[in-house]
Amino acid sequence: MDLRQNIFKAHNLKLPPLENAAQGKGLSPLSWTDYFETQRTVSVSDTQFNVYANGLSNSGPIFLLHHGAGHSGLTFGLASKHIFNSDPSNFTVVAPDFRDHGATFGENQGNLSLEQMVDDVINLFAALFPDNSRDVVIVGHSMGGAVAAHTAASKRIRRVVGLVLIDIVEGSAMDSLSAIPVFINARPKSFASLENAIAWHIESDAIQNVESARLSVPSLLVSHDKSNSWTWRTQLLPTERFWKSWYSGLSKTFTSAPTAKLLILAGTDRLDKDLLIAQMQGKFQLELLPAAGHTIQEDMPDRVGELIVSFWKRNQPLNIPVRRINPPS
Repeated sequence: MDLRQNIFKAHNLKLPPLENAAQGKGLSPLSWTDYFETQRTVSVSDTQFNVYANGLSNSGPIFLLHHGAGHSGLTFGLASKHIFNSDPSNFTVVAPDFRDHGATFGENQGNLSLEQMVDDVINLFAALFPDNSRDVVIVGHSMGGAVAAHTAASKRIRRVVGLVLIDIVEGSAMDSLSAIPVFINARPKSFASLENAIAWHIESDAIQNVESARLSVPSLLVSHDKSNSWTWRTQLLPTERFWKSWYSGLSKTFTSAPTAKLLILAGTDRLDKDLLIAQMQGKFQLELLPAAGHTIQEDMPDRVGELIVSFWKRNQPLNIPVRRINPPS
């Protein structure tokens, strides 16, 4: 959602003017095919979900990646590629677009309540992996982190061995809610080209990694042929009624989830009281990447991929062979 307080402070609520990104030379869009093996549509209830995936036919662990509000599954494109390439004959990586995001379409798209999105994730997972018996690591960025935490806590997906939240903390999220509309209204309403939009995201520091911006930004926009312009795919202001429910109680939900937990943040200032206490008690693993912005998985995709894979490896059950001792004859 690119709503972290540091953006507001850094830019004093003044985002770079659109004319600064007018040309966008050398910033042509990149295809999803260089980062995912497949893109498929999965029908669940009233919605046709767009899903990017690697290694769907593999039999190893499943990494389920959830994007933040206003983003799409392609926000994890580079990180997903790194995770998959760590063990391409074993790993499965899935990155869907939430309803009313990216290339997902259907009825009742405006319902972005936490309960609806958790149901969507669980039903989508069941459609992709019926009778699953494989390990699952659930990952979520920003709003997607809230969905990931509640999905893991629900125990409705079997064999969840890990939960990873990326740059989302209840305290700072709740504190920034009042500033979010100001930020949204300060963004350009439209762009003359995709290259223009990519350049604006880079210059505003919404995304620091040029390659990732070229991959993910086009999925955030839709074309209007009559005006020859591109506007935002997801209208965020109408979702305001859901914002508080996304983040309220998140710290407790995360720390009490019945699985191993990893929190990846761009700075320690984001830790609220509940998380500080839980971290000191060793209830979750904390990793800080201060060089990144809010979209850590885009700014530092290789490092995020490494952290997720090593987290899964570290939390594998130990298979200690039992040595049989023959009784004395």
